[in-house]
Amino acid sequence: MMIDKRPALLLEYLLKVKSTTMNQVIEQTQLSKRQIAYDMDKINYWLKERKLPSITYKGINYIQVPEEVVFHYKKQQTENKEQSIYLTEEERLIFIYFYLFIRQEAISSVHLTQLLQVSKNTVISDVKKANEKNQSSLVEIRYSRQKGYHLSGTESDKRILLQHHVAKMLQVPYFSTIIRYLGNDRKDPIQLDWIHRALIQIEKVFDLHFVEERLHQFAYFLIFYSYRLKEQKLIRFHYDEIALLKKDPMWLVAEELCRFLDLEADENELCYFTIQLLGLSLGSHFPQGSRRDVLFNLCEQLVFDFEYKAAIVFEKKDEVVQSLYQHLKPAYYRMKYRIPINNPLIKQIKNEHKELYTIVQELIQPIGLLLGINIPEEEIGFITIHFGALLAKPKQAMPKKKRAIVVCPSGVSSSLMVRHLVESLFSEITVEKTLSLQGYQKEDVNQYDLVFSTVKIESKLPCYYVKPLMTPNEKNSLVNEVYQQLFNIQYQDISLKELVQTIGRYANIYDEKGLTSALSQLTFHRKTDIQRGRNQPVLSDLLKEDTIQVVEQLPDWEEALKFAANPLLEKGTIESSYIEAMIANIKTLGPYVVLGPEVAIPHARPEMGVNQVGMSFLKLNEPVYILNDERYPVRLFFCIAASDNTTHLKALSQLTKLLSDKNNIEMLKETESLESILHLFKLYSEAV
Repeated sequence: MMIDKRPALLLEYLLKVKSTTMNQVIEQTQLSKRQIAYDMDKINYWLKERKLPSITYKGINYIQVPEEVVFHYKKQQTENKEQSIYLTEEERLIFIYFYLFIRQEAISSVHLTQLLQVSKNTVISDVKKANEKNQSSLVEIRYSRQKGYHLSGTESDKRILLQHHVAKMLQVPYFSTIIRYLGNDRKDPIQLDWIHRALIQIEKVFDLHFVEERLHQFAYFLIFYSYRLKEQKLIRFHYDEIALLKKDPMWLVAEELCRFLDLEADENELCYFTIQLLGLSLGSHFPQGSRRDVLFNLCEQLVFDFEYKAAIVFEKKDEVVQSLYQHLKPAYYRMKYRIPINNPLIKQIKNEHKELYTIVQELIQPIGLLLGINIPEEEIGFITIHFGALLAKPKQAMPKKKRAIVVCPSGVSSSLMVRHLVESLFSEITVEKTLSLQGYQKEDVNQYDLVFSTVKIESKLPCYYVKPLMTPNEKNSLVNEVYQQLFNIQYQDISLKELVQTIGRYANIYDEKGLTSALSQLTFHRKTDIQRGRNQPVLSDLLKEDTIQVVEQLPDWEEALKFAANPLLEKGTIESSYIEAMIANIKTLGPYVVLGPEVAIPHARPEMGVNQVGMSFLKLNEPVYILNDERYPVRLFFCIAASDNTTHLKALSQLTKLLSDKNNIEMLKETESLESILHLFKLYSEAV
């Protein structure tokens, strides 16, 4: 059964009630009369195709489903001869693309009308909509008498678009049913389980680590890919690229996997297969000596630049570089060869971690230019939560009562995010390990007390479902569940209903639903996110009249740095040891604090003498030279005192935006007006 989702749901309702009125249908479905009429026409067309009587609905009091229709539906359910597939319009457009991608013959409009159970006009309309939607992918559905409906574009672009569609359809629960439906008329249908087993076997034989969610997506892609190869729809690479990839250890993996799957792949297709596997697997562990490649060096530089931009210092920098390298190695191949990746959290990341996203986006773009690749926002989002997870780690480890493991098949960044989410919510729990689904199945779990997992798993231990990013309500539910089940503690909360009723006794409530929603957010933030809400000052909160100084000149850079930090010292924001640490950092690490022409942002680690978050600004009319080197003149000093890794990020992000405009820098150098400086800082305090 192939029918649009909304008409299908309406038909199911009518079959259930058998007799109803139009008003009852409107109330039940929340559709307009016009929408119902449109859907009823689709239902009746579908019934006509099966030589069943139509359902009359115009000009009558009661809508009655004919007994013949009810009998057919019950028989279909009993015999299970025809599986129901309900498609939205977007899913139907993707379904058409799948069908044309694996076509074995010329496809006419008759093929598509029978496949989709829609009219010829709907097919023509759907093809037009699909082409509009796929316009940016450089792939088009065309029609000719010789070829029928077919895909036009390069083979590479066609496969990239297919991967986009597969990633989207993975969210649909009946995707596997659609795949079986497409393979029904083939003599050699390929089983998903067989492909998945082959990939797992390859992973074991070559000691690889595939990201499990992407592995699942790749398994579906291989079904379409194998059909494509049998139709001799091949891809071509330059011989230099083939020669280079032949040297990669993953080439042998590609050859073995082709043998496993009985695929006849030439050197070009082996090249393609190697690239796909490189984008699928996690990067290798910490490279040593001569194995340090360009990408690893870029990871080191990225971590160094991030520390500078975020005004923080990682305690275990080597581990940070290693974990970033593991994430960035496959990401590089995905970006270089435009292998699509789905990041369902991207909107949430950009909203909840906008300061971090801004910093990462600025740092990552030069790397894209250097490597000659376009970096999509999905990949920037993953790198953002990668750093976000490292920054969110609690400052000091609290005594823990329970030992936990985190199970996450989504990769390094998501695992880190879940780990630190758990540690931030539960001081009584320590996360001993983060494991993939395969790693969890091999692990001896008896030594642990509980499991947090992003996927449904079978576990003898208490198991709690989590996501890398959770809403306040989701966190609240998780806290309630864990405290009650694990610690036998009733987690008491204010009853929102009682709270709203109390407010109503003393004030008029015009939007009870909105008030309830707002109070739900507020009460939770007070319990778990109080630090984040209270300690996120903006730029103008820190750079005030008493922390801004304008001076004609100073003898040298050390005196200038001491002078710049002095307002923070006098306020008790920092200790004198912090100033000494900033000077020592520059002497040890070089002029890394110089942001641009005549601008420096000195800082040191919080534990070197920071009492609370703070920032000060010094303007010199005559420059000083960092390390007495004339290549590094500085007139503008922004001294930052970060109390932890995150509290200062909003103000810092605003400062970064301000300094990214050369006109602002020139204005700060030239103006003598304190009011103008304060106005500029206030203006950018609303930037993020």
